[in-house]
Amino acid sequence: MDKEKAIQATKTGAICACFSASITLVIAIFAIWNNSSGTIGIWNNPTVFFDVVVILILAYGMYRKSLTAAVVMFLYFLFGKIYIAVETGRVVGIGLGLIFLYIFGKAIQGAYVLQKIEKAENPDYPTKSNLMKFFIITGVVILFSLIGLGMLTVTGTLTPTEVLEGKDLSKDYREALIKSDIINSGDSIQYFYSEAFSSIEEAGSILTSDRVIMYLEDENKDTGVYELYFEDITDVELIEAGNALNDSVYRVYGDSREVYLTIVLSGENKGDVKFIEALRSGLKP
Repeated sequence: MDKEKAIQATKTGAICACFSASITLVIAIFAIWNNSSGTIGIWNNPTVFFDVVVILILAYGMYRKSLTAAVVMFLYFLFGKIYIAVETGRVVGIGLGLIFLYIFGKAIQGAYVLQKIEKAENPDYPTKSNLMKFFIITGVVILFSLIGLGMLTVTGTLTPTEVLEGKDLSKDYREALIKSDIINSGDSIQYFYSEAFSSIEEAGSILTSDRVIMYLEDENKDTGVYELYFEDITDVELIEAGNALNDSVYRVYGDSREVYLTIVLSGENKGDVKFIEALRSGLKP
């Protein structure tokens, strides 16, 4: 690859990255505007805008012929495709994805060639300081650590970070809840959420077709299961509104104000609102 082709390769990579960011932005706006679920529901999340910003930054880096930006873009796009495949259970847009990976791969080659040419033509070619290398390496490690955590959540190694609809609850999770005597085998789950980190049996909130369940594991590893049937519920109160870092806390009251369940729900994708609305719709007037 000569210098002219190398420059063109990095520019093409930057253009494709901008195109990828644009597609992601349009789909995210559509998904959030329509509160989409299912396959497109993956983009129904404000954090997708963070992806768009990252991709645009990497696109600018490739335009400036940065080898680091080209490598990170290739890996970031690859991880994104793997994440979507694991989340949806199928590979989406494999043809276009392979084309983009090829273009980003050529951008890596182009940036590397340009770097070699610059070093050969300019004996005083500036090298990155140790401090700059530290920031670059640290940033890349943090970025892919976050992606790795997301992958662990999707694959079930870590508990989901959002409220799940019953149809999206995996067979393994359901069997674990039955084995722990948290639900019955015949229960129809409408919504489920566990605030635990690695095991759903530690704590969680469940809405079935006839009751709301809250369970919690104590220091002796014994699980306490508490439930209120719809006919016994008199009120539902928001105790603490959630945010990007904290879950929402609700209190579900029984026949008296002294009898209640405190349930914790993630606000991601408005899951807490969906859970509570479904609960309220099941109550008697």
